[in-house]
Amino acid sequence: MRAPTMRSLLIPVFAILFAAPTVRAQMAVDSIRELAAMRADLEHIKADQDLIKSQLAQILRVLSQRSVQARAPTARPVRASVADAPSLGRADAPVTIVEFSDYQCPFCQRFYNTTLAALKKDYIDAGKVRYVFRDYPLEQLHSHARKAAEAAHCAGEQGKYWQMHDALFQNQGALELPQLAERARSLGLDGATFDTCLSSGRNAARVDRGLAEGAAAGVEGTPGFVIGRTKTGDTVEGTPIRGAQSLDTFRQIIEQLLARSDRDGRVP
Repeated sequence: MRAPTMRSLLIPVFAILFAAPTVRAQMAVDSIRELAAMRADLEHIKADQDLIKSQLAQILRVLSQRSVQARAPTARPVRASVADAPSLGRADAPVTIVEFSDYQCPFCQRFYNTTLAALKKDYIDAGKVRYVFRDYPLEQLHSHARKAAEAAHCAGEQGKYWQMHDALFQNQGALELPQLAERARSLGLDGATFDTCLSSGRNAARVDRGLAEGAAAGVEGTPGFVIGRTKTGDTVEGTPIRGAQSLDTFRQIIEQLLARSDRDGRVP
C-alpha cells in the first residue's frame, strides 16, 4: 500500500478552508431568512389577535343591544323629565314620546331610519304627538357618542339642532372630532364658533342630565322610551319601551293614549 503524499493530504484541507467562508455566508443568509419569516409570522399572529378582539367587541355590543331589544314593554309606568330637551311637534300635543338615545347605537339608527319617520308623518306633524330627544350615550360601547351628543347641542346654539341630529344618524360611521367639525360646516354653521363650543365641553352637563334622567326612568340600554299623556310641567309619566320595537308597538300605545285623551276631554 502506497503512503499518501503531502499533496493528497493538503487538498482536502484547502478544500475545507476555501469552502468555510461560503458555508458561513450561507448560514448567515439562512438565519436572516428564518428571522424574517419568524417576524412575519409574529405580525400575522398579532393581526389575527387584533381582529379577534375587534370581532369579540362587536359580538358583545350586539348581544348587549339584543338583550335590551328583546324585552317587551312593561306595564309599570315610569317618569321622564323633558326639561331643557329638544323636541319636535306641538308642545300641547296629547301624547309625548321621550327617547333616550345614543348617536353611535345601531338600533337607535334603525329607529331613526324607519320608525321615527313614520311617527313623524302620522303623529308628530299631525299635532298628535310631541317627540322629545334625550341623550343617553353608552360610552363603554360607543366611544364617540358623547361628543356627538355635545355636537348636536353646539349646532343647536346656532339654530340647527335637528339638522345635526339627522346628519349624525345618517353618517353614524363618521363621528370622530374632525368629522364632526366637517359636518358642522357642511350644515352651514360658523365653524370657529362650533369648534369652540365643542372643545369647551359646555354642553357636557346637558348630556349628563340626560343620562341621569334615563337612569331614573329605568333605561338600561338604547334606545329607550317613555310614552305618556302630555301634562303641564316638565315631567311625563307613561309606558316604558325598551329597544327598537316595531312601529305597531308604538302605534298601539299612542292610539290608546289618544283615545283616553278624547274620552277625558284631554284633562291632565
